[in-house]
Amino acid sequence: MRASPAGSVARPFSVRSRPLAAVLVAATALAVCGPAALAQSDDGAGRFRAQFWAEVEPVSDVGDPWPVPPEERARRLLDEAAWVYSGMIWGFSFSYTPYDKVRGIAERFDLASLGSLKAGDPRLELGRTRTEAGMTRAFVTYRPSPDEERRVSTYAEDPWQSSQGIGHADYLLGWKAHRASFEDGLREAVRSYLRMVVPNKPRRVLGRVVFERAPVLSIADGVYASQVRVRIEVLEVMPYEVY
Repeated sequence: MRASPAGSVARPFSVRSRPLAAVLVAATALAVCGPAALAQSDDGAGRFRAQFWAEVEPVSDVGDPWPVPPEERARRLLDEAAWVYSGMIWGFSFSYTPYDKVRGIAERFDLASLGSLKAGDPRLELGRTRTEAGMTRAFVTYRPSPDEERRVSTYAEDPWQSSQGIGHADYLLGWKAHRASFEDGLREAVRSYLRMVVPNKPRRVLGRVVFERAPVLSIADGVYASQVRVRIEVLEVMPYEVY
């Protein structure tokens, strides 16, 4: 799965379409790293706390450091945590167009962040790092402000509804595919929810979506896979007026 520059998310790729050598690289990475999950993201002490991980030797773009030095791994952990926690506090607006074979319309899912933390925020704290099996892990905590706590509490109320999905991203995209898999999980969660509540296929749906907790990320079968739980608010459903 690749995210376009405009933020749209395409369908997940097929491992079968990859050259054998590429699949072997991904399989080797799985054997070394194994599945790694993000822990529960609310520790009951008025703060977010989840475990994140970064590979020591991921697939890298030209010019990226390899192996990744400790300070860069720490930066990636904080950056990923800041993005996930922003998705829990403010979330995203979305525009979703379902796939329609008869009308020749491709599926499209666009996300726009509604607020963001910065990796340098003093309330965002990186815990003790531990490196083994080619992976650095650490808990990252964030203590939200009273206004942020109140905002998060509203997502447990109407009109927000729960959903979940599993997102995928190509392992060969490297560490940036973590976020791509999270975004694809958001798409799957929105798609799953709309299939239950919108009986007729819409032309487009607008709404908002927030992470209910930090996603659970793993590597399997040559892809990053993330289990995503969300809360969704549908703002507008645009039907097809003319077939």
